Amino acid sequence: MTESQAPATETTERLRRLGLMMIGSLLIEFLAGMANTFWLETPESGSGWSGSSPMWLVMVHIILGALLLLLGIWILVVARKGKSRTWLNMGAFGFLGILIAFAAGNSFMSDVSNDAVSFVMSVGLAVALFFYSFGLFKKDSL
Repeated sequence: MTESQAPATETTERLRRLGLMMIGSLLIEFLAGMANTFWLETPESGSGWSGSSPMWLVMVHIILGALLLLLGIWILVVARKGKSRTWLNMGAFGFLGILIAFAAGNSFMSDVSNDAVSFVMSVGLAVALFFYSFGLFKKDSL
């Protein structure tokens, strides 16, 4: 292995580990969302911020979502520094999926009667899972 290949290999391995962390974290977030679906009691309409119970369940879901945003940014920074075109692209689209899900979740809590945004949350998750998974299998182009 030449000297110039070593940093590229290190970056690729680091991004693969971060990608695996992201996929695992997305799956945990999915389970937290499903727990909210089953056990969170929300008002029939209006804001879920004031009338939901148990609120700790929502907070776990929100905190995990915020950590996903941070991990997504971390992946983009490592990809940019390592000049990994694959992970820059996959990370950007995956991050977009997380942003969509996060915005939909915020919208849902503002109006719990809008079931469509719950579906949009799951679409954002699916988009993120697809692109981060694809990043693991696509050969990097530096």
